[in-house]
Amino acid sequence: MTLLAVPYLALDSSGQEVRGTLNAASLAEAAEGLKGQGLFPVELGDPVAGAPVAPRPSFVLRPLRPADQIMFCRQVALLLRTGHALLASLEALREQASHPTLARLSERLTLAVKAGASLSEALGPESALPPVVARLVRTAEETGQLEQAFARAADHLERSAELRAQVIASLSYPVLVFLTATGVFWFLALKVVPKLARFLANRGAALPWTTQTLIDVSAFFQNHGAALGLGIAGVTTAILLWRRTAPGRLSLDRLLLRIPLVGGVVRVAAIAQLSRTLALLLQSGVLLLSALRIAAESCSNHALRAEFEGAREGVLAGQSLAAGLQSPLVGPLVPRIVATGESAGALDATLLELARFSEIDLERRLKTLARLVEPAILVLVGGMVGFVYLAFFQAVLQLSAR
Repeated sequence: MTLLAVPYLALDSSGQEVRGTLNAASLAEAAEGLKGQGLFPVELGDPVAGAPVAPRPSFVLRPLRPADQIMFCRQVALLLRTGHALLASLEALREQASHPTLARLSERLTLAVKAGASLSEALGPESALPPVVARLVRTAEETGQLEQAFARAADHLERSAELRAQVIASLSYPVLVFLTATGVFWFLALKVVPKLARFLANRGAALPWTTQTLIDVSAFFQNHGAALGLGIAGVTTAILLWRRTAPGRLSLDRLLLRIPLVGGVVRVAAIAQLSRTLALLLQSGVLLLSALRIAAESCSNHALRAEFEGAREGVLAGQSLAAGLQSPLVGPLVPRIVATGESAGALDATLLELARFSEIDLERRLKTLARLVEPAILVLVGGMVGFVYLAFFQAVLQLSAR
């Protein structure tokens, strides 16, 4: 029997943190071994290199699209619910998978289970599925509720995808309209206005200030437009490269949370996602420290991720979760609600209510943002195009009056 080298985090009888690696045949056996040593297991990691759980193909799995992740979880739940064994379910998914990564994922999981590994052990960090799925499966294997775990995972991923799509759609609309307006302005400034300027110059007439301003702006873009475009491209590239570093992601995500209107939308969406993930994991029997780690990994905003990781360290040091979440970035409401749940001993139910409240608040904020942004965009676009037409017709009227 192959032994796995399982990294662990545990607490001794005095409450001190103990880290190490334990050789065991499975994660469940590793937990029992720690308890036999008088240690309380807090978190069991994935098997480290040198003790593989199963043969792995020589391909790299890429993350699946959210829709494919949801479909995979729902199909596994359906097959298990209708009486199919785990191996038979994975084989069926591999044979009928329409996505190459989905087929490869099913193949790797099949090989791992055939080699004697549990499904949760096969769902390693390189998996095409989010970490929350592997943790739900690991807990379900101990209770024999694997089908319910995949159904819960599918529901959770579907709700997360809906929230993400809702936020992206709401924020993309004003950006798209602004870019369209900018394109129209550039077309007028570089193509239409120069012809107008040559026509008026041949007439030798004095120009209204609106027309002269428009011609001057057009000349500026004609003379310096290439340099300006390169400068914008260079700054954008530098920002994108900086965001690929840990300090850059943290700084830019913190700045994003401070932008009026947009920052509130991003914060509430992240809180809804984090709260729902935490509630799901706690309801499934996952320990709070493990749930906090997995929930933080699911957060796309690295500033809020850092706050929840800091709260996890505080809980590990004996602090309450509510105290660890005291931060201007998180806001005052979340710690108060969490404190109520901790004092009542119903943190999972309280977090679920917080997620529902945050989702309602998110819809309200998105509607408010749309009501404020749409008129502003109309004024901006109308002002840009209207100024061009005003300058043109003022020049035509002045020439016709001569």
